[in-house]
Amino acid sequence: MKGLYLLVDALVFAGPLTRAFEPRIRYIGQTKHLAFATLLMMLLFIPWDVAKTAYGVWGFNPKYLMGPSLWGLPLEEWLFFVVVPWATFFIYEVLQLFFPWKSSKPASFWLVGFIGIACAAVALTHTDRWYTLTASGGLALGSAWLVWQRPWWTAAFLRSWGLGLIPFFLVNGILTGAFLAEPIVWYNNAENMGIRLGTIPIEDALYGMLMMLIYTAGVHWSRKRF
Repeated sequence: MKGLYLLVDALVFAGPLTRAFEPRIRYIGQTKHLAFATLLMMLLFIPWDVAKTAYGVWGFNPKYLMGPSLWGLPLEEWLFFVVVPWATFFIYEVLQLFFPWKSSKPASFWLVGFIGIACAAVALTHTDRWYTLTASGGLALGSAWLVWQRPWWTAAFLRSWGLGLIPFFLVNGILTGAFLAEPIVWYNNAENMGIRLGTIPIEDALYGMLMMLIYTAGVHWSRKRF
């Protein structure tokens, strides 16, 4: 069991790596933009993760870890914030290569607005549950930014995130205990709504969408300036 979380990280990274040097995709050629987006996203998500771990909102099962940690986060969790966005954004790039969307129709922003309003309602009605409040509140703010700025890639982002839910359920399912005797990452249900998609707290989907929204915005900002 020891090292299972590290193995999950490695497998997530390996998928896109097998095609990263493909001339049509040129994913490896995007390294500087992906690195910028990773750092931008981690500026928010690492302090968030450190605080939630320290206060027992979630935690990590030492049976599945190699041992090294920093600021209360195991090595594997740090790697999670590198390999998961790398792999998820690969889906965006492949879809844009074969089925490019160069603009977003108004319906995209109506959908984003609905997501934002729903998340704001959830946040306001669950102020006593820290994970629910921050995940839904954060995505509500992210949705508001999308509606305000109306970036051309909004529809492409929604499409890739929708397709990305397939590997999301697989990877997060393993991390939260699917197919295992005990979860790799455990959650304190007093800090979330207690609604699970299989073994996955529903807040994880909101958390993941916000993470990828920041990452995608970071890549596009970097491409325009570097």
